[in-house]
Amino acid sequence: MKSKKKYEAPKLFEFRIKYNAGAAHSALDSYHYYSAESAEDALSFHTSMMEKHKFKSQTLSIEKKNPYADKWEDESYILNTNEV
Repeated sequence: MKSKKKYEAPKLFEFRIKYNAGAAHSALDSYHYYSAESAEDALSFHTSMMEKHKFKSQTLSIEKKNPYADKWEDESYILNTNEV
């Protein structure tokens, strides 16, 4: 007899968001890393964190970690389609 799982957690992926303090400070780029289900969620987490700490920044790119290829895959299209 098979036992059913009572709770199944959603699959989380690692995302990294590249950002800087704005056009005047474009020489220094930084990264924040988030575990999220989608790039939209990671961008939402990043935006909330920036608002909470009253930081002003520009988001340059969003990348998703592919654990099988050990590479970062570009998900930056979210920045153009999603106004958060």
